[in-house]
Amino acid sequence: MYIPNAFREEDIEKLVAFMRANSFATLVSLQNNIPVASHVPLVVTVQNNVVKLTGHLAKQNPQWQVFEQSESLAIFTGPHAYISPSLYEQRESVPTWNYIAVHAYGIPQIITLRTHQN
Repeated sequence: MYIPNAFREEDIEKLVAFMRANSFATLVSLQNNIPVASHVPLVVTVQNNVVKLTGHLAKQNPQWQVFEQSESLAIFTGPHAYISPSLYEQRESVPTWNYIAVHAYGIPQIITLRTHQN
């Protein structure tokens, strides 16, 4: 994603706060070189200065089968709005769309939880 320097944010605390406030993310992975996506709530934690995302996919969702093989992308989106050229002082401005998004990359690890049954 192209990010002009004027809009780039690298403060981890601000990025983590945004991800926590907008935790319903789109998780994108490659399966047979084809992008696949799931929409999942993610819990955002920081451990030893490493941002960790924890979520759940149904066992029937084949996306989890490519985890641990390659990098995935979690996209967190926030408010967005159309910006009309009439709002600018310069007459020759173009319309745009204003939005906030955080892209988080990493290799997902599978965590299997076993339940105790009596």
